Amino acid sequence: MRVLMLGPFPRSLSQIDGGVAAATTYLCQSLAVLPGIELIGIRLGGRGVTQGITEDLGWPVVNCELGRFAVSTMFSLQRRRFSELVRYFRPDIVHAQGTDASGYLAVRSDCPTIVTVHGILTECAKFGTKPIGRWREKVQARITERLVVERAKHVIAISPYVTDYYRNRLRAHIYDVPNAIASTYFEVPRQPEIGRVLFAGRVSPGKGIADLVQAIRLRPESAKQVVIAGKSPDADFERQLRTAVMNTGLADRFHFAGLMPEEALLREFARASVLVLPSYQETAPMVIQQAMAAGLPVIASRVGGIPNLIEHNVSGLLFEPGSVEELAHLLMRVQNEPELSVRLSGAARQIAAEKFSCDLVARATLSAYQKVLDGARPP
Repeated sequence: MRVLMLGPFPRSLSQIDGGVAAATTYLCQSLAVLPGIELIGIRLGGRGVTQGITEDLGWPVVNCELGRFAVSTMFSLQRRRFSELVRYFRPDIVHAQGTDASGYLAVRSDCPTIVTVHGILTECAKFGTKPIGRWREKVQARITERLVVERAKHVIAISPYVTDYYRNRLRAHIYDVPNAIASTYFEVPRQPEIGRVLFAGRVSPGKGIADLVQAIRLRPESAKQVVIAGKSPDADFERQLRTAVMNTGLADRFHFAGLMPEEALLREFARASVLVLPSYQETAPMVIQQAMAAGLPVIASRVGGIPNLIEHNVSGLLFEPGSVEELAHLLMRVQNEPELSVRLSGAARQIAAEKFSCDLVARATLSAYQKVLDGARPP
């Protein structure tokens, strides 16, 4: 079976930027070694992406430039380029990672297609860092998300939140398959440092990092060290966040680590006493699944699909988004109740092992492929 996978592939396995890139990479690592599978990746990138085929990830990846005017031209150049790639590779199935340009190109092709819905673009667009960025994201959401949701015949939903959100708009056959987590996260040698708090994700307003800063300002004893790991897409917001940190009088406790290589992130998962994700919108955050696999206790906001991953006070701790006081209280609980951390860690590890391992997810994905192809073949 030849699979053409469209997604945000990283440049290297050592530095993966974003949850969708991580989910796509981990899944492909397991699919590529399955017998009978020939995997080819299509990396959709911004301006200046080098054309050609690379083998850096362990399977061939073709670079396809999106370009500055891709949205305004309804991806006309990309549709032609993708048609050429389909004719050249002649895949049995096309798998798109997302309802963005990847899903748009896939559902407009004549190939048997399945789309994994990662994020709700319409909701994510509300938290863009700049007005022009929000406008572009809203326009793209209207163009791509609506078409993909309404035309896709087969959809992988990584969370029940996906099907709940789209309800009657989603006419596809739905496969409930979570994101895959690399085996390295299940092997993290936990040596937690009391009071070491980790945030990992995009440093942007929608992630609620400012609320974390204010919670620690409210209860300084709740954190001895705070590591903020992730790329900053908006320099203005990062400056505002750094100013807020300075105003706490606790600046020496905060460390802006930037986008971490995978090995460094794994070391942080080993050292941290808790992962905090105070987001205002999420579907099924990879960082929470990674933390669960590593046995790192999680505090997260009760939004989107997060409650489908975490049961409050059983496999993690949840709070209402924007509630600084509640977040501060939960940070103190983790600090003062070591038995709580042990209990949350054990429950989360068990859930992750049963649901998120790469092998399990790869086999479930392959089963979905087979059902798509069975339905596509003439009787």
